[in-house]
Amino acid sequence: MNYILYDKTIKYFNNINHLEYLINKQNIKEIWVANSDLTKLPNLKEFINLKLLFCHNNKLKTIPILPINLTHLFCGYNKLTQLPQLPINLHLLDCNNNKLIILPKLPINLSSLYCYNNLLLQLPILPTNLKKILCYNNELIKLPKLPITLLELICYNNDLKQIPNLPSNLKIIRCKLNYIKQINKSIIHCKLSVYYRNYNKYKYINTLNKLLNYTIKNYYYYSIIKYYNKCCNYPTKIL
Repeated sequence: MNYILYDKTIKYFNNINHLEYLINKQNIKEIWVANSDLTKLPNLKEFINLKLLFCHNNKLKTIPILPINLTHLFCGYNKLTQLPQLPINLHLLDCNNNKLIILPKLPINLSSLYCYNNLLLQLPILPTNLKKILCYNNELIKLPKLPITLLELICYNNDLKQIPNLPSNLKIIRCKLNYIKQINKSIIHCKLSVYYRNYNKYKYINTLNKLLNYTIKNYYYYSIIKYYNKCCNYPTKIL
């Protein structure tokens, strides 16, 4: 037995190549092949109704062409250096802990992007429906324009020198361990927790709350805005 079929979910434990010989591929909605030491995935194009693909924690260097109706792709903890074209219906992309330098064009319906712990130098244009970005531990020098739907931005430990204008609906931003010297005033219009924390390596700066003279309400973390960053040995400037 190379797989176990639960209703419309297939889980593999041995020879993944047997996927190609399955009948009724159009009925399969989920494929789980995580934690299997795989170095390759078979052709998936005929799984036209596949919604979820779990192939994380393997030894994959490439991913084949993905089914058009795929909505969730979990391919973290592999050895990927690039991704294929992403399906237009994709809602969640989790490609953390790979060796990606660049991402392909992001689908318009994407709402969650988890691309942390890679080698990314930049992000592509962000979809207008995106709500969550986790892009920490990369080599990003700049962020693209942020969509107004964004609720969470986790971008610490990159090479960022500035943060773009923040959407008014943003709830969480974490951008410690960058080279940020200035924060745009748009931050005050956001009901959010701006959480800049560092380790003991850098000097602690706690001036933003006084400078903004702004009452913080409904924040996720603290009632005081804390700012720490790689570059700072002086109070933060507010633009």
